[in-house]
Amino acid sequence: MGVLACLRDHGLRVPEDVSVAGFDDLPVARDVTPALTTIRVPMVEMGRQSMRLALRDSNAPYELVRLETDLVVRQSVAAPKNPT
Repeated sequence: MGVLACLRDHGLRVPEDVSVAGFDDLPVARDVTPALTTIRVPMVEMGRQSMRLALRDSNAPYELVRLETDLVVRQSVAAPKNPT
């Protein structure tokens, strides 16, 4: 949200001049103007997997855990412009 305010303070328009995207999809992201495009992260599942990994046997082999994220498109990102 600070980036939106800073850009506005410098006379730039979002998304007309600059597209902005955030991360974590905080509830306020949809309430700012323009509503912020963001990546939604499964925080509960991330916490669950973190605890599972932290509590496992220290001799267990390395394990990589990948979690799905979602792109939440809102008004802070413009469509790409065609280069001419």
